[in-house]
Amino acid sequence: MNCRVIFTDTAESDLRDIAYYIAMQSKDKNIAIRFVNKLREKCKNLEMLPESGSLPKDRVLVSNGYRFLVHENYLMFYYYVNEENTVYVNAIFNAKQDYTCVMKKFI
Repeated sequence: MNCRVIFTDTAESDLRDIAYYIAMQSKDKNIAIRFVNKLREKCKNLEMLPESGSLPKDRVLVSNGYRFLVHENYLMFYYYVNEENTVYVNAIFNAKQDYTCVMKKFI
């Protein structure tokens, strides 16, 4: 059975920020929309394979159940709650950022 994939408010806000940034840089909102849709599609793959993401190097994040997906230069951090059969996408941000600093607010 497929699991649910839920984007937290933070992840939704991250997607809006990414779309805005790309639209401003490219001067084309359609490029931004397509890119954000690709990020969403990548997360949708978790419906079938919720534990397919990579494990972060940070032991604290791993012990809290976090995994991440990569799309181009963006990281999508999530955790899977087996009992609920639900994936929670918690944060989406540029891979140039130090993910341990970004993710500390979730631990």
